[in-house]
Amino acid sequence: MAIGKYYVSPFRWSKSVWVISIVTTLVLIGIGFMYLLIPDAEMGRERYLLMMLMVPFPAIVFCTSPRYLCLYGNELIIKRWVGRVTIYTKDIISIEEADRSVILRSKRTMGNGGMFGYFGHFHSRLYGKYRMFAGELSNLYLIRTSKQAYVISCQNKELIEALKEKIK
Repeated sequence: MAIGKYYVSPFRWSKSVWVISIVTTLVLIGIGFMYLLIPDAEMGRERYLLMMLMVPFPAIVFCTSPRYLCLYGNELIIKRWVGRVTIYTKDIISIEEADRSVILRSKRTMGNGGMFGYFGHFHSRLYGKYRMFAGELSNLYLIRTSKQAYVISCQNKELIEALKEKIK
């Protein structure tokens, strides 16, 4: 939807992202609390360390997951729950639809493949190194800048068209 000079597109999660997020969160928290039930003689203090790592992990991943895209002025903003990534339109070289099959074959170098979305650093033979911010693996766009490449999911065609107009 367009709001004045704003174009906003929320990242919608696919069904698989919902399932992966819920199951993984429950398993990690369950394992973390399960360590509390193990007698001290078997685990010692390691169980508290494991619990402190397992329980907050889903919250950390959630906080870094993408919420929405916003095109405002000369900035494409990828808003996360904590923080944001800003891509300046003057740095954008090209925008094209990304091939889903290329994305599926990409290697995660430091990325998340389904828990609260698809985001992080990835690599493919065709696209090279890129950062991805997606809630689903459809409506994908490859944005090449002078510094790096990004793959985003965006259901708002108006936002993409307005972005293409800004880089002409």
